[in-house]
Amino acid sequence: MKLTWKYLVVGFLLGAVVGAVGSQWCAPPFHWYWKGEREHIREKMLQRFNSRLNLTSDQQQKVAAILQEKQGKIDALRAQMRPKFEEIRNTTQVEIRQLLTPEQQGKFEAMIAEHKARMKKIGDRWGGKEMEGELR
Repeated sequence: MKLTWKYLVVGFLLGAVVGAVGSQWCAPPFHWYWKGEREHIREKMLQRFNSRLNLTSDQQQKVAAILQEKQGKIDALRAQMRPKFEEIRNTTQVEIRQLLTPEQQGKFEAMIAEHKARMKKIGDRWGGKEMEGELR
């Protein structure tokens, strides 16, 4: 009987560790792109550069400025590309709907709604912005 309890405890602990590591590994990184998180990530990058490269204070300021400037360019590119991604996503959905029976179309709409709700829930967790996703 004692051996069974040991297996249960080991199994539970192993499951907890695998679950914790798996959830972090599989968690979407999209939240990095949001403003608050981007600033946090940029600060972490600066700290890592400084600790590994021993940057002077002048270098730290210049690297910070470079990172901030490039983030602005990335944001502008993302804003420019988003409508193109949305267009592709929308035409993809239209083409798929045309192949489906009415019953399948209803299920497909439910899948899209579920995906939007899931992305909204994740977005709420990471700062209130809705995340992008393929099924929208």
